[in-house]
Amino acid sequence: MFILKKKAEPEKQIWNHIKRHYQGEKVAVVGVKKGLPQTFLRNKQVIFYESLTGESLPAEGKQFLERFAKNYTAFVFYLDCPTEIAEQLIDTGRALGVRVTVTVKEQVA
Repeated sequence: MFILKKKAEPEKQIWNHIKRHYQGEKVAVVGVKKGLPQTFLRNKQVIFYESLTGESLPAEGKQFLERFAKNYTAFVFYLDCPTEIAEQLIDTGRALGVRVTVTVKEQVA
């Protein structure tokens, strides 16, 4: 279970994370409509779902995980959400037996 702070090149950061932690697993990248890094990751043949509206991320994420947990072993939520929401999604994934990564807003000190 991971929380990633998005950096300058989030597409490469996500791809490196998938290669390092989810090699050989069936991974789905999930995001808010029109919010996913299309070109770079699509060329890597990663499965995408732009299913979330962003209105209630914990509820939408939970519903998505419950619906697709049988199909995938890992999920990457590309959201830019607060850490509290990320932790809720990770807990939901843990309860369903799937691995979850969530991107959060990078906090500037």
